[in-house]
Amino acid sequence: MLLLTLGFCAGIFVTYMVVGFGILNTISYFPNIRTIITTLMVILVALLGLWHLYDAYYIKKHSKSSFKTPRSFVEFMGKAEGKNILILSFAGGSIFSLVKAPCVGAVYLMILEMLITGDDMLGGVMYLALYNLGVVLPILIIGALLAFGVDPGKVNNFREKRRAEVRLITGIILILLAVLLNFNII
Repeated sequence: MLLLTLGFCAGIFVTYMVVGFGILNTISYFPNIRTIITTLMVILVALLGLWHLYDAYYIKKHSKSSFKTPRSFVEFMGKAEGKNILILSFAGGSIFSLVKAPCVGAVYLMILEMLITGDDMLGGVMYLALYNLGVVLPILIIGALLAFGVDPGKVNNFREKRRAEVRLITGIILILLAVLLNFNII
């Protein structure tokens, strides 16, 4: 379980770092597209905030989320065992980071937008690293708890019980961030 969790988190971390540096490098090579990308990121953050608000409503009404992990991904991760567990879990984490981008991608886009408009590349690396740590830390904690014997049913029940509230708060924060970014307050 620990190897699976570590590989999975490493896949998420590496994927987000590579994508972030790719976007930043593209903008540094083509500075004329900076305004377009910044505007698109603000719009995406706002749209993802609205989606989180809708999902909070959807969860309350239907007892399930409108965000859904594809069945093929769940099946892929179910095959992670044996000596290939680290490679499979790393690949799974990479895929997961792309599949779950609507859940955590808005904050990521906000950080990239802040980096695009700034000149501090070292600070940018720190922001991306802290973001990635924030994304993988809950997974590491849950993986460690499960590895050391915590009942998976209890963990899942807690997650299910608070999902609507988390989506609502996340949506409000993302919309506020989009407004602040749009008016160059942050």
